[in-house]
Amino acid sequence: MAAKKKNYYRIILQTSVFLLLAYMVIRLFVDGTYFADFEAYCPFGGMLALTSFLENNSLACSMTENQIFMGIALALGVVAVGKLFCSFICPIGTFTEWLGKIGDRFKVRYTLKGLTDRSLRILKYGLLFITVYYTVGSSELFCKEYDPYYAAFTGFGHDVVFWMAIITLSITILGSIFIRQFWCKYLCPLGAVTNIFAFIPMFAGVLIIYLILLKTGLEISWVWPLAAVSVFGFLLETTRLRTWLFPPFKITRSVHSCTDCKLCDKQCPMGIQISSYEVVDHIDCHLCGDCLYACPVNETIQINKKERRWLPATATLSLVVLGLLLALNIELPTINLRWGNDMQMQTAGIFSQSGLKNVKCYGSATSFASKMKRVPGVLGVEAYVKSHTVKIFYDPDRIDERGLKRAIFTPSRTLLKSPPPLAQISAIRLKIDHLFDTYDTYYLTQLLKQSNGIWGFQTQYGEPVEAEIYFDPAKLSTDRIKAIIQSPEVTYKTRNGSVTQELDFSVAEMDDTMHPVERDDFIRKMFSPFNLPFNDYKKYTAEQLEVYQVPFKQAMNPRYRREFQFLAAHLSLDSSIVRFETTYTDQPYARIYYVKGRITEDQIWQMLKQDTLHFMYRGGKMGSKKNVFHFSEKGMVLSRK
Repeated sequence: MAAKKKNYYRIILQTSVFLLLAYMVIRLFVDGTYFADFEAYCPFGGMLALTSFLENNSLACSMTENQIFMGIALALGVVAVGKLFCSFICPIGTFTEWLGKIGDRFKVRYTLKGLTDRSLRILKYGLLFITVYYTVGSSELFCKEYDPYYAAFTGFGHDVVFWMAIITLSITILGSIFIRQFWCKYLCPLGAVTNIFAFIPMFAGVLIIYLILLKTGLEISWVWPLAAVSVFGFLLETTRLRTWLFPPFKITRSVHSCTDCKLCDKQCPMGIQISSYEVVDHIDCHLCGDCLYACPVNETIQINKKERRWLPATATLSLVVLGLLLALNIELPTINLRWGNDMQMQTAGIFSQSGLKNVKCYGSATSFASKMKRVPGVLGVEAYVKSHTVKIFYDPDRIDERGLKRAIFTPSRTLLKSPPPLAQISAIRLKIDHLFDTYDTYYLTQLLKQSNGIWGFQTQYGEPVEAEIYFDPAKLSTDRIKAIIQSPEVTYKTRNGSVTQELDFSVAEMDDTMHPVERDDFIRKMFSPFNLPFNDYKKYTAEQLEVYQVPFKQAMNPRYRREFQFLAAHLSLDSSIVRFETTYTDQPYARIYYVKGRITEDQIWQMLKQDTLHFMYRGGKMGSKKNVFHFSEKGMVLSRK
């Protein structure tokens, strides 16, 4: 009897996955700019993302083409070959299998059988239904809230619901030690999905009936076919415990050469009694191939009665490569919105604009669509965040492509440094190529702020974009400014360290004439006011309100602008205060609008001077942060009406 051989194909693939994950974790600690997306290639996340995309016509940030096409590859693999992901790649499956050997060593691990085994299988179908339901409803991956793998590798990241993840993580670990593959058999929603695809005739039948009913005009929610495949999948699994026609490749045992040593039974990670089958069609078989290597008799345990030990691993790698290639070459729209009617869409023009680096996620794409919806003549938007491209559907009779470009462009006024009272200020006008979206403006800001003598700049739409640079003529020449703008890269600091960004700005045209500018005129032109009403501001008349104005030098500093919303939210906790704004007259001021007689100026002053700002998030949760604003001079009531 030959010595038992190891399934190196499987060991290498499983180990490779864990080495890759270890690399991602280690790099997080040594590279401050690295972002580890532990769900980037998750096929279950991909199936959820595809379902959400088909129903909502949008693809949220946490959902990518990589996930979607890996999910499609998994489904193809289940139907054509077997449940290969579960046996060769899934880190939870590998971990629980390895962990189970501890239970075997201490003889405390059991294989559930009979009614208990069959009844517990309903749990994974219930979890599948809940996960799909909440994912489609929120356009976010609900599985992240409880996934033990995601919780462990992200250190209970912000998407994780702590109590859910603790429960699933505990069940996964303890269940693996005491009950064979407890997570995989009874709780894993992806296990439910793979079984549903193993019953592909059932899945296809439900889908076809659903589409036919939709074609007849019936409005049937997607929840019904989801419930149907979940229920039928559970019933088929528990009543049969066998696959149904698919997959075509199965483990086979020759009864003529088998010595009934039962080594294959002991080696099966899922606890299947291989020695009792001629064709192993058990629903838990993942085609891992371990039984092939456990058998001491040649040509006894094979795949479809042939020596194909290489097949599962080769198919796994091929499917992974296929998924990656599809994701690399096919981009799905993050959002695909239409608000024009059918007649308008039939004659609509389509305008494409690439290179919009500010269209980088679901939120920014949605924000872009909201902006374009306010433009007369625009009928719809598709946004592709991977390539930073948008497609705009428009009415050619109401707007042309130049008008669309003007609508896309965001003009800017950027104060880089506040000039001292006696500083010289001159302006030059120029046109800059490749300066279009807000990220380009940000990079230009980082570039110019590093040059001593540039006070600020502003841009407006043009082809190329028109810009005006304000500078100290005693320190910089126009040629030097041009050279600075055309720098090949810029390095700037962020919270996570330094970032170097390649640039391709090009000065297409420049007016060398320097125009002197008065300091007060420059500051007024550069000042960006902030204005936020709250607490039902509009319901009050001017006679019911008073305005407390206080000197606010930090309003001139763009680095503090993001903090204004926290100061406003802090003030809004008192219902007597209804608006916060910044303005510039002879100097920068903060203005606080409040209901007359309900709060005093001293009370407002004390709120401004508090060391900590308190505020409320949209969900009602309270937050706080250090008050970075310094008010050194008391204000006054601006007007009494």
